[in-house]
Amino acid sequence: MKPLRYSITALVLVLAACGNGQSADSAPATDGDSPATTQGSATDGEPILIGHPGDFSDIYSFYDSPVRAGAELAVEEINAAGGVLGRPLEYRALDGRNDQDETLRRTQELIDAGAVYLIGTTGDPFLAQATLACQAGIPISTGDGTAPTLVGDAGECAFHTIMSDNLQGAVAAEYALAQGYETAYLLRSTEIPYTNDLPSYFAEAFTNGGGEIIGEDEYRIDAGDYNVQVTNIAALDPAPDVIYTPMFIPDTPVFMRQLRAAGIDIPVITGDGSVDASLLEAGDAVEGIVATTHAWPAEGNAVAEFFAQFEEATGSTPDSVVAGIGYDEIYLIKAAIEAAGSAEPDAIMGALPGLSFEGVTGSLTINPGTRRADKEVTLVEVVEGEIQFLDQFVPSFVPEVG
Repeated sequence: MKPLRYSITALVLVLAACGNGQSADSAPATDGDSPATTQGSATDGEPILIGHPGDFSDIYSFYDSPVRAGAELAVEEINAAGGVLGRPLEYRALDGRNDQDETLRRTQELIDAGAVYLIGTTGDPFLAQATLACQAGIPISTGDGTAPTLVGDAGECAFHTIMSDNLQGAVAAEYALAQGYETAYLLRSTEIPYTNDLPSYFAEAFTNGGGEIIGEDEYRIDAGDYNVQVTNIAALDPAPDVIYTPMFIPDTPVFMRQLRAAGIDIPVITGDGSVDASLLEAGDAVEGIVATTHAWPAEGNAVAEFFAQFEEATGSTPDSVVAGIGYDEIYLIKAAIEAAGSAEPDAIMGALPGLSFEGVTGSLTINPGTRRADKEVTLVEVVEGEIQFLDQFVPSFVPEVG
C-alpha cells in the first residue's frame, strides 16, 4: 500500500487540553484534583462506571491523556446510540500524577464509587493499582502499558488490550533483518519493564533470524542528557548496522539530536513510546527513524477514518494515535458487557478471555491463556518531517514471556 503522508504537525493538541473538544454533556477534562467525567444523557438506568486513574499531568500524560480523549469520544457515541444493555456509560478519569500514593488513592476512590472496570495507568504505579483492583475483583487493563509481564505480575483481573512488547520487539527485529542489517547495538534503561525488556525481545528475535548483537549500554529515563551514551556509540569499532532503543518521549528527541550532532548516522529503530508529535521537534535529527506502534493512518484505513471522525466530533485532531487505543478499549468493554449480558465486574472479567474485537486500531483477540491481546504491529518512519505508515504485520517469530 502506498503510504499516506499524514502530517503529524497537523495532529498536535496541547497536552494540557487533551480532554477539550467534548460535547456539552460532558465536563471538561482537567488535571489536578477534579475528575474528568463523561456521561451522555440519551439513556435511562443506572450508569455503568468505567474508571481511569491515570497520569494526566506528569511524564506518562503523553500516553494516558490521549487514551482519555479517545475514551471520552467513545462513551459519548455509545450513549448517544442508546448505551449498553439500556444503561448509559459513565467514564471518570482521575489524575494520579504518576505518584504511587496518589494513584492508589484515586484507584480506591473509583472502586468505592462502583467502577465495574478500570483502565490502568501507563505510569509507574500500575502494578500497585492493579493489586487494589484484583483485591476488589475489578477487571483492569494495562492502559497503554505494553510490557507483557504486567498482566502476569498484576493478577487474574488484569488484561492486555493492545499489542505487547514481545510482539513489537519481534516486528522491529524482523524489519531490521529485512533491511539487511546484520549487527545491532542496544540501548536500554533498567528502570521499568518497557525500557528494560523491549531490547531483550528485539535481541532474541534478531539473533533468531541470524543477526548479531555487538553491544549495549544503559541510560536513565528523563535524564535530559545522553552524551555519555553517544560517546560510547561513537567509539564502537566496527560500528553497528542499527541501533535499537525503547526510549520514549521526551527522551528520544534529545538523544537523537545529540547522536546526529556527533556525526553518527547509524539507523535507529525504537518503540511506540516515541511516536508522538513532539518527536518531530528534533527536525532533521529524527529523519529516517523507524518505530513500532499500535496503528497509523494510511489512505482509506480505519485509523484515518477515526482521525477524521474525531476532528468532526471535537473540532480538533487527536494528538496521538493512542487516542484510538482509548476509543477501542471502551468499545471492547461494551462488547464484553453485551457478551456477558451483565455489567457486573465478574461477568466482564469472564467475558474478556477469548473475546475477538475489530477496532479502529485493528483486530484483536484476548488470548485466554495469557490474557494478552493477539494483534498486528505497525511500523512507521519519519520521512521529510512527517510520520508515515510503513508496514503492518504479525512477526514470524515471537519471543516467549518469562
